[in-house]
Amino acid sequence: MSDELARAEAQVEARSAELKKVLGVRDLALTQILFIIGLTWIGVAGKLGPSHVVLWLLAAGLFYLPCTVVVIWLNQLMPLEGGLYQWAKLGFNQTLGFLVAWNLWLYVILFAS
Repeated sequence: MSDELARAEAQVEARSAELKKVLGVRDLALTQILFIIGLTWIGVAGKLGPSHVVLWLLAAGLFYLPCTVVVIWLNQLMPLEGGLYQWAKLGFNQTLGFLVAWNLWLYVILFAS
């Protein structure tokens, strides 16, 4: 299985080398935060005022920081173009990779717009 995983990684890396990388880490981090929070929550936070800051700090500590650690670890382990989709596909199988990509797409279409 490890040899098959290495071959699959090599194929993805070969295709990824052809793609232009125009977004930086800062751009991707801010986009991800916007996708997770969404524009509707900004209004809620503004309406609730300063008392809501504690909840946002807790969310950052309990959600964003662990997610950040996992993504950094996976990116160092398998630095592939396609992120979550490629990691799920290579780590589990093509069907699970598809489900991850489909759920991310659905979330962006329904909730982040």
